[in-house]
Amino acid sequence: MRVFSKFSMITTAIVVSVVLSSAALAQEDNTGTNPVSFTYDARFITEVAEFEDGGGSLLTNTFEFRWPLGRNVANLTGKGKGSLFYDMGNRLSMRVRARYQHLSVDTPGASPFDTSEVSGIGDFDARLLGIAYTGKKLIVATGLEAFFDTASNDALGAGKTSLGPQVFAVFPGILGGRSLFAPGYQYVFDVAGDDAEPDISRSQIDLYLVWMLAKGKNWLIVDPQAILDHETDKELGTIEAEWGFMIASSVGASGYLRPGIGIGADKPYTWNTEVGLKFVWR
Repeated sequence: MRVFSKFSMITTAIVVSVVLSSAALAQEDNTGTNPVSFTYDARFITEVAEFEDGGGSLLTNTFEFRWPLGRNVANLTGKGKGSLFYDMGNRLSMRVRARYQHLSVDTPGASPFDTSEVSGIGDFDARLLGIAYTGKKLIVATGLEAFFDTASNDALGAGKTSLGPQVFAVFPGILGGRSLFAPGYQYVFDVAGDDAEPDISRSQIDLYLVWMLAKGKNWLIVDPQAILDHETDKELGTIEAEWGFMIASSVGASGYLRPGIGIGADKPYTWNTEVGLKFVWR
């Protein structure tokens, strides 16, 4: 597949970028696997997805950054712990994601190579997440995600700006040991965009299971997701499994491999593979 040569080049670039990044402070849990542990978190992700029946492939390169809100504001005021904003970083966080994509679609007879290709910027999204409830055995978080129509080519984006309110619960230790279970629900609907593009109205159910292994040096994530498109009545889903490993705990550097498959009659792809590098610090 043509994208794999680009895949290796981009992966090399990611490694170089991480090596050149500044070191971060050590912390007890810097794996970035807990969705309600609000830390500074930079991720470099490359994903390859193969469409059904050899219809083509999509290579997506994502830069993701997360940060807690509030504590830095309090420190800037000079009041530190005396500020009303000091603890906000434990309750609110932001996440942004930017993408660069390469789409290859098989089109027999339409081009000399029977393939149409396009590369460019994909849609951008941002999410505000907050802790609504904290207990010993249950944590509830709510958030609002915005997906912006920023794609440089219509084939690389949804053609709409949309919003996605979400809610999920976290059950620490429910699966034994250092584990957690975080089921979640999100509803996504469009609020602006090209009228010629299909409207967006979908429900997403996500089951997120994590097991920490080898005293936190490794982890296993199993992440099934079901999607119901209310506009087309299509039902689709994915199942992904992630194996993660710490590279350098002192600077919060880790990596992971995340293969997956599409399921259902309207599955988005046959298979996908994602590799990522992370820096997590407080």
